[in-house]
Amino acid sequence: MTIKQGRYTANYPDDFIVVLIGFRINKVAKVREWLPVMRAAKSMTKNALQLPGKPLLNSETVWSLDDPRVFFMVQHWRSFEDLITWANDKSLDHKPAMKAFFKRTGYNGNVGIWHEVYKVSAGQFEAIYANMPRMSMAAAGEYVSLRESSKATERMGDPKAR
Repeated sequence: MTIKQGRYTANYPDDFIVVLIGFRINKVAKVREWLPVMRAAKSMTKNALQLPGKPLLNSETVWSLDDPRVFFMVQHWRSFEDLITWANDKSLDHKPAMKAFFKRTGYNGNVGIWHEVYKVSAGQFEAIYANMPRMSMAAAGEYVSLRESSKATERMGDPKAR
């Protein structure tokens, strides 16, 4: 990844969806239960990123420092409708992976899964990157240099800040 020196922000002109989705290895010794979850998460993300029209704009995988048994993705989707269509499409990876999870381990407590979904209105987010590669929302949208006097209230569209 190429490091962009200086301060940058991400511009994205439309509403979008942020999804936090991941899993927790509750019993480390149960590799046969958590390894398929890890593989499925990688496969589902890869496939969603390759869909026509690019409904999944970007996905970053995170390993929790607070609990090293937690892995999750921060994803940016074009719309809630795109997310729901993907999640319910039986020909894609998500439905079969969920069915396999609940059959294999869904109710025994050895592996946990979770997600949170947030709808973000256009102009109602802030993203700052200093000496970073293009990632997260900057990878989904436009990566724009910030001037030294740039203020969060200006970037968030606060009319009183102008």
